[in-house]
Amino acid sequence: MTGELPLWLVIVSALAAVGTILLGLTLLSVAGMLGISSSLNNPPSAQESAPVLLVVPALGSLTPAAVAPTPVSLELQTLIAEPLPTPVAANPERSVEAVPLPSPVVEVAAVAPITYRALFQEIGDAYGIDWRLLAALAFRESRMDPIAVGRDGDMGLMQILPGTWNEFAPRSIADQPFDARSNAQVAATYLLYLQDYLDQLGHGDIQWVLVAYNWGPNNVRKLLASGGDWSQVPERRRQYAADILEAAFGVRFVE
Repeated sequence: MTGELPLWLVIVSALAAVGTILLGLTLLSVAGMLGISSSLNNPPSAQESAPVLLVVPALGSLTPAAVAPTPVSLELQTLIAEPLPTPVAANPERSVEAVPLPSPVVEVAAVAPITYRALFQEIGDAYGIDWRLLAALAFRESRMDPIAVGRDGDMGLMQILPGTWNEFAPRSIADQPFDARSNAQVAATYLLYLQDYLDQLGHGDIQWVLVAYNWGPNNVRKLLASGGDWSQVPERRRQYAADILEAAFGVRFVE
């Protein structure tokens, strides 16, 4: 009949159309599988949130404080279970013992003192730092003594130099370098600064951050600028980093 397509041509056209539809569905399926694979390899949470900082890579991400493992060092385990001491303000000018005035007896509800462990867990969670690292650093610096004073004027629990304290302590706690919480907060802020600073130099690894905390970031920068590497870091500075990592995580840094 004039104007009508041959039957064979109609069949071929129909088959071609079906093939095109099947091909399109196949391509969409492949694209979907690729998308799923990509999302598994790069989950949104990993892309949108910054990684936990200052954690030994082999140990994975920060464990929630409630179930966080304890540092490896037995001496450190004992010290972090101790309550924070209550600072006592001394008045060296008072030469005669004051006679206390009578006052009404007021019953005060007993409050359990906070331990070093609880303090480091709280600050670790707030700053994204594994709390065991903070504990081991305080152990190495002052043996958990909030009122310690170092040879160069290093102050408090984390032995922070006056210049560093003046630069990094917020105004609200500027006069409290011997308060354990304030001192640990400033140390955490400084550690994050050091990691960011050394990241820009291509050496933001944890052992370099610890060396910079102990030796000073300018000394690390000068060493790297001259082409130096880890083997040229002074031995006692390398030992400092190794001691902290071993006390906190039981990981001996391999040079």
